Amino acid sequence: MRIGLLAALLGMIAGLTGGLFGVGGGLVAVPGLVLIFKMAQHRAHATSVTAIVPIAAAAVVPFALDDSLDWAIAGFLVVGAIGGAFLGAWLMGRVNEVTLARAFLLITVVTGIRLLMLSDGGSSAIFTPTGPLGASLLILTGLVAGTLAALLGVGGGVVFVPALVVLFGLEQHLAQGTSLAAIVPTTLVASIRHARHGRVDWLLAAAVAVGGIAGGIFGAELALGLAPELLRRLFVGLLVIVSIRMAAKTRRAQT
Repeated sequence: MRIGLLAALLGMIAGLTGGLFGVGGGLVAVPGLVLIFKMAQHRAHATSVTAIVPIAAAAVVPFALDDSLDWAIAGFLVVGAIGGAFLGAWLMGRVNEVTLARAFLLITVVTGIRLLMLSDGGSSAIFTPTGPLGASLLILTGLVAGTLAALLGVGGGVVFVPALVVLFGLEQHLAQGTSLAAIVPTTLVASIRHARHGRVDWLLAAAVAVGGIAGGIFGAELALGLAPELLRRLFVGLLVIVSIRMAAKTRRAQT
């Protein structure tokens, strides 16, 4: 009972951050499963990505109702992300736990740096998300994000959101809503692949998801009422905390 309540609380926090920043919640769920529940790194990543499916589905609703979502862009991202999900799930069985923890740490640090460099979107676009080149780049972005989603247990938003704002000039809220829409099918495919390999702890995933659904909806509603610059600064603060904890975990694993 106590474990279920802790998992639901973890899910609520993960959902809050996922909905608030458009990333799904894996940045909180993975360290939580490893540090609190002493779960092995591979199993934590697989369980996290499974819990993110309903969390992201709930969090995307407020963005869709607010029209802060581009379905066409999300569709191109998903095309690449599904292929990436298969690739990431295949790679997980071939990467040891210390390397996996290092990869997760690296992605959090890089994401924080990229978010600090973001402009408010629009005029800063490098590529247009239309035409053959734009579609190809969106698919490539999805491929990278899908691979990370399956391999690192995150929703893929750590790639989607910075890429959509920096490369394609989307406004922050629009980027986050579009990211969440693409995360749902991406994590679903990754979850199915991990389940076939027996990596998912279904009871913990369900408990995390229950808390995460409520947190995701609240986080999305909160995000729509905050300024983009404030959202980015809050997210960078979160990444700093997560990076410190995961760095300590990696050092212990090496020892």
